[in-house]
Amino acid sequence: MATASADTANSVLGEVRPEHGVPARDLVELHYQRSFAQPVLAVWAAITEPQRVAAWLGSIDDGQLTPFDGPVDGPIAVRVEHREAPHALTVLLDGSALEVRLRHVGVVTTVELSRRHVGHQEARELGPRWQFLLDRLCAYLEERELPPWEPYAALADEYR
Repeated sequence: MATASADTANSVLGEVRPEHGVPARDLVELHYQRSFAQPVLAVWAAITEPQRVAAWLGSIDDGQLTPFDGPVDGPIAVRVEHREAPHALTVLLDGSALEVRLRHVGVVTTVELSRRHVGHQEARELGPRWQFLLDRLCAYLEERELPPWEPYAALADEYR
C-alpha cells in the first residue's frame, strides 16, 4: 500500500481488489487495514459504542447515523447485520454491507475493513471516503486532531 499526499501523510491508501464469485465482472472490493498499539476491546469500543463513535464520526440515534464532517451529509440508515464481539462486525449502511474484522496480536490490534460489490466508478468516490473515516478513527484512538475532509477528495484517482 502506498502513502497518500502530503496533506494526508499519515494515511494509508486502501486497496481496490477484484471481486471474485460475483456475476458482474466489473465489481471490486475496497480493502483497508490499520493497526493500533491498543487493546482490542478499546478499538472495538471506539467502533461500536455510540458515544465513542460520535467523537470521531457522528451521532447514531434510532438506526440513523448523522456524520458531523466529511463528504456525506446525513442521516444514513445503519443496521448491524452480524456482531461477534470483539472480532467481527458487519453493518449495513444505506443497504450496503461494510465488514470489519479485528485481530489482536501482542500489543497490536489490527482492523481490516472491506466494502464489497463496488463498481469501478463508485470506487473512486467511496475509496477516499473510507480512507478519511479510518484516518479519523486513527486520530481519535491516538488522541490527535481529527483530519478534515478536503485533502481526501483529491485521492479519487488512486482508487481505480
